[in-house]
Amino acid sequence: MRVGLLLLVTVTGIACRGMVAITGEPAAQPTPNATGIAAAQAEWIELEVRGVTLGVEKPSGWEALRTEDGIMLAEHFSPMLAGGEAPRGVQAHIFVHSTADFTLPTASANVAWSILNQIAHEPSYIGSAQVNEVFGFQWGEHDAAYYLSNNGDGHVTLLLAIAMPDVQRLVVCNFTAPTSEGGRIRALLPYLLDRLTVNGQALGRQDLDRLPDPLVFPTDQPPLSDG
Repeated sequence: MRVGLLLLVTVTGIACRGMVAITGEPAAQPTPNATGIAAAQAEWIELEVRGVTLGVEKPSGWEALRTEDGIMLAEHFSPMLAGGEAPRGVQAHIFVHSTADFTLPTASANVAWSILNQIAHEPSYIGSAQVNEVFGFQWGEHDAAYYLSNNGDGHVTLLLAIAMPDVQRLVVCNFTAPTSEGGRIRALLPYLLDRLTVNGQALGRQDLDRLPDPLVFPTDQPPLSDG
């Protein structure tokens, strides 16, 4: 389960188990053209994972796959799953993970920040990836946190976690893109997660709009020595 928390889409795609079932009516909310999403034709996806019900919109023109622990969304699912080219465009994996393997903080602390901070300082989770500081914030009524990473393979990742302490779960939103397209993650983030629901509760985009813009990912260049 450790690789799941850094979670590159090129890895998780191998675990996919076919297309998700699409339910509900298309949304009617317009979306700016700059994101490349036509929200008026989006489709609603909902499934239950480990006692947590996730709901999210699949943007028009995007693809969706069910994984063992959540939902993958992608502008383009790559032939890499069959040994072909590397993934193109932005890909997202929204999944549920247990908090049982982590040391939980006191009741007054941000649970999501505490767990991601443990991950960011543990090589058995992040491998050789460069990870920046973990940032905590409140997303609605939930503790949330995120970090940015550069995995040194031409891709950057935003990993955002939402704490569900009552059921000892994290809802994790992992966004990956080629380094040259990393800036698009910030532009797409509010639109992809605008109607995200957890156990039927809509989290909304207002708190996401407060995140830095642009997001500054770690460089894949080694730090300069003092010598």
